[in-house]
Amino acid sequence: MLQQTQMPVVLRFYERFIGRFPTIDDLASASFDDVAAAWSGLGYYRRARMLRDCAIAVRERFGGTLPSDLQSLMSLPGIGRYTAGAIASIAFERHAPIVDGNIARILARLFGLKSMRTTWKRAEELVEAARSPRVFNQALMEIGALICRPKNPLCNQCPLRRECRAFARGRTQLAPRKRAKTREVKIALYIVTDRRGRILMRRESGSLFDGMFVLPQGIRRGRVVGCVRHRITNRRITFVVYRSANGQRRMANEEWIDPKNLENIPHPAYVRKALQIAGIR
Repeated sequence: MLQQTQMPVVLRFYERFIGRFPTIDDLASASFDDVAAAWSGLGYYRRARMLRDCAIAVRERFGGTLPSDLQSLMSLPGIGRYTAGAIASIAFERHAPIVDGNIARILARLFGLKSMRTTWKRAEELVEAARSPRVFNQALMEIGALICRPKNPLCNQCPLRRECRAFARGRTQLAPRKRAKTREVKIALYIVTDRRGRILMRRESGSLFDGMFVLPQGIRRGRVVGCVRHRITNRRITFVVYRSANGQRRMANEEWIDPKNLENIPHPAYVRKALQIAGIR
């Protein structure tokens, strides 16, 4: 959940998600719709699919017990080098390195490292010498988040400043990362209801919202009820929300959804915002 999502946002979902799927077997046994519904509003829905796929793989290949070694962890869906290192070191006290943005920044300043290959190598050397890999890796992440910040680092509070090359040289500012240019996009959404008050929704098959239920587009009739602004990766989207006439014909990939059942239906956060604007939720 914390991949590409900030802690305050994750905390609103974590306890509820764990309460619904408390074990690996519970998650593996659940349908994708159930998992995605519990994830709805958190974004980057591919993570929910991969998490469920991972639970299924753990049940089928490891008897339902998460492995502790890096090679086995990295063989699971959705687990790469960083996540495997985090699980191995924090959950199992294995001497496994992790390099996130915080740790990469600390090591770049401490040792003047400029490539990810050398950063990973140095992180591996450091964690091998640590008495507790769990404490060591988490401490580095905390220092990076709270002290060795990207801008205006609190060097005078840093326990590593005596060993820091950047501090000794007075050059703690790092070159900014190149970010994708923000794209402004405008999309029309249509809220169509039938005589029973159900909402017409389409099962998405695109890369961003695969398997999620979204509102139809392209109907080209109705009255504007408001706008929803939403950001997805480097796209800043303005959804123009229309209320369309009842009785719209249902297409093959569309379904009538009872709004009372939306909590059990996987849907993106912008859909919920659009329905709220229209007074449906």
